[in-house]
Amino acid sequence: MIDNVIQEYWQPIIESYRRGETALPLYMGLNQNGYDALMLAMGIELAMGLESVPFSQEVEEKLRLRLELMNMRIGELEELEKLLVASLEPSIAFGSEMVTVLASACLGSQHLWRDLGMPERPRLTALFRDYFPLLHAKNVNNMRWKRFLYRQLCENGGDYVCRSPSCEECASYSECFDIAAK
Repeated sequence: MIDNVIQEYWQPIIESYRRGETALPLYMGLNQNGYDALMLAMGIELAMGLESVPFSQEVEEKLRLRLELMNMRIGELEELEKLLVASLEPSIAFGSEMVTVLASACLGSQHLWRDLGMPERPRLTALFRDYFPLLHAKNVNNMRWKRFLYRQLCENGGDYVCRSPSCEECASYSECFDIAAK
């Protein structure tokens, strides 16, 4: 199972991150020790953390800026992490790391699968099925994952504005729900 988790989920995230193609901040939202430990567990040796990752100066500056922006939204990040932890499959490999990385990616501005660096949305849906089965089961209408998570925060009494009191009447309905996948 651990090899499947690495190959299906972590490998595309890490590869996209190392190419600078995600919305993830420095160290993918983890602290440097957590990042280094994850890379070692994945078989990626790092001599000195970020310095050994072949980022261009431009990409490294973007990563640091994203970290600063993430720190300005720390309350939101913590609420996302709390929501994810409540649904985390306890026996899955690298669960706490996925909580942090996924919550960090939620702060990006595109679809979550893109901000996370996944090759397509169905892979993100499979990630939710394996890592967060309770949330996966709640998403019965196949709502886009980032919108779904924020909807959950709203319903749990968070300070997030739910833009539509009735999804079926909202003009953005087709953007939130993958109608074709039903």
